Amino acid sequence: MFKFISILFISFSWTIAQVHEISGKTIDQKDGSPIAGVNVIITGSDEGAASDIEGNFTFSTKQQFPFTLFISHIGYDPLTVTVKSDSFLLIKLTAAIIVGQEIDVMGVRRKVELDVASAVDRIDIKAIELQGARDIGSALRRVSSLQLTYANSGKQTISIRGSNATDVAVFLDGVRINDSNTGVADLSFIDLNSIEQIQVVKGGASSLFGSDAIGGVVNIESRKAVNNSIYFMEGLGQTYADDLDLSYGATGVFGPVGIGGRSTGKKRAFGGRTVTTSIFNNAFAGLSFSPGRFDISWYDLSKTLEFESGSVTSDDGLEVVSGKYSGSILNTHDWTFMVGQRAWQLDQNYFTSVKELLDDGSLTLQASKGFSFREIKNTIQIESEEQFFNGDRKYFNVDEIAIERHVADMSRKTNAFALVSRWAIVSDSPIIDHINWEFGYRFNNIKTTLNETYNYYTMGNLPAETIKSEFSALVTSKRLGVHVDGQTNKLRYSLFVNQGNNSRLPTLSDRFRFAHAVFDSAMDTVLTREYLSTTELNMDMTFMDIQTELPISEMNLILGVFINDFTNKIAYRPVEEGPPIPFNDMTADIRGFEAALKMAMFDGKFSVSSAGTWLSISNILVFPNKPEYRFVSTAELNLGWLTMSYDHVNEGEQYYYIAGFGDGVRKPRENANLNITLQKKIWKVNCSLSYTLRNMMSKEELDMTLEESIREGFNYFERYREIITFKISL
Repeated sequence: MFKFISILFISFSWTIAQVHEISGKTIDQKDGSPIAGVNVIITGSDEGAASDIEGNFTFSTKQQFPFTLFISHIGYDPLTVTVKSDSFLLIKLTAAIIVGQEIDVMGVRRKVELDVASAVDRIDIKAIELQGARDIGSALRRVSSLQLTYANSGKQTISIRGSNATDVAVFLDGVRINDSNTGVADLSFIDLNSIEQIQVVKGGASSLFGSDAIGGVVNIESRKAVNNSIYFMEGLGQTYADDLDLSYGATGVFGPVGIGGRSTGKKRAFGGRTVTTSIFNNAFAGLSFSPGRFDISWYDLSKTLEFESGSVTSDDGLEVVSGKYSGSILNTHDWTFMVGQRAWQLDQNYFTSVKELLDDGSLTLQASKGFSFREIKNTIQIESEEQFFNGDRKYFNVDEIAIERHVADMSRKTNAFALVSRWAIVSDSPIIDHINWEFGYRFNNIKTTLNETYNYYTMGNLPAETIKSEFSALVTSKRLGVHVDGQTNKLRYSLFVNQGNNSRLPTLSDRFRFAHAVFDSAMDTVLTREYLSTTELNMDMTFMDIQTELPISEMNLILGVFINDFTNKIAYRPVEEGPPIPFNDMTADIRGFEAALKMAMFDGKFSVSSAGTWLSISNILVFPNKPEYRFVSTAELNLGWLTMSYDHVNEGEQYYYIAGFGDGVRKPRENANLNITLQKKIWKVNCSLSYTLRNMMSKEELDMTLEESIREGFNYFERYREIITFKISL
């Protein structure tokens, strides 16, 4: 046995020594912006890769050092680089000057990159799939600053840096998907199979994503049809019988046109008491031509919640249509147009005493243009959004006889203008590459119309009470920051600091629920806008060519501090029956510190990381269900054919409130996940098999009653479970 292990270890070490992982980033020499589509090829071979939309590239080779890379891009001068050792390559390209011809560099920058610098986490779904994730909630579990909340109905909501889920704006292909029932976005509506990347913007004063995003932004981008492919995936839970995933889809490219579609069905069991069924349908198409690219996507998502008896207590659905064009118009460049439509509906009961029928929707038109004035790069954005909300709420007595009815027809139209300017200064210092002074401003003109009708059936034949009102408001946000990046022989760093303010109005659903609230004090007779002042400082350092006995090829350290001060903070007071009621809290604040360390070893084949977020919250009643700290440690081995990943989560003490069960303080807790994925290409078919142990430290929770599980903060997603997932694609 010892001899076998020794031979295996020697073989593994020899394999690692022979294969080199070449990685790096391509940027513009002038302003440091990433360049997509750069070809990086080993001279005299066909080995290499093209940089992605963030300028990153990576590939493996068995070529022996030293060797030469040839770097080329249509809009830049070609370059050769000699590689002598395993190290991260930062490649700076100089824009080509071609007389009589204007070069349009087709590397469209994401909106998160155009905004004023803020801490952003990017989650690559291709890597997440190797970790055994089956939904966005589990895909985001490694981000320490995020708090995922799971309801027994299967609903998944997210908060960032201690904010409430109502403060976080979630976008799917540019369309905001927060519903009007709660003001939050249900992440369980999103099929992980249709997603390309998730970007989490942690700051609360975004200029390009809207003034409502005072708690941060989750921007979700779907996959495009860029090649011919077909896939089939099935996931089977071993803990519960009613736990399965089934997904299939295909894409096809015909010259400049790409089309595709996906369909997914999911079933989730919750402690043997409830079952949630979700159906996802997605169709999309894209057209690439000389001026630019046009993409269109359609999503149809539905979810039902059933008890063991088979009675449906909740049935809701979401439809999203999005179209986007990026490119040139009339020989002018850096144009982006987006049109999106959302429709949502919900039919639900609250313990037989309240019945709600809600539907809302939105239509968004958006146009943006990038332009330069001297050394200042600018992005200007104009948008118009129309929202509507229809609510029908009935109250019943113990005999299930209707005693009151509240009907609302509300609408809101927003016309907005946003500007982000960035003045890039190329430094003469050998350790500073660029200094970017950044400014963002947003102006919103918002018009709200409210039509409400009240019927009181216990007061005889009194006529219905009708209330109509209309008002306008101006909402602005501003942000100023400085961003510095540079490098030495062994260090690459990025530092930014920004300060901004923002404000937002109560949502249409806030007004609907507040209109029928029972007030506790004179302060609750008014629901008004809230204000935010935010400060953020972040340092990102990557250490290269580390001299140590350990086989560390790269180490990344991130440190951050944030301060969020609120005035008239919109919070939510729980009630015994029905959804929470909004109110204004005069002052509230969240202060926090973030730290993350990641080390890559054996040419990137093995990595370990630790990340933590520590919060200081002024009022736990305003910001409930937030742990004092959250610490995530991970380890991952990736050999190509085999991927093994492990993550361990520690959460501090937190105050919680659960509708129907009350509130309390949850003690600190910890949990862990383990995933093993095997991959093999058979002929032209890619096969993968994953075995996942989720929430390994919660196995004893399987024997808890429903009430015990809820009071302890556990449910299906936080219970121990075993999952087997099989996927084939070509």
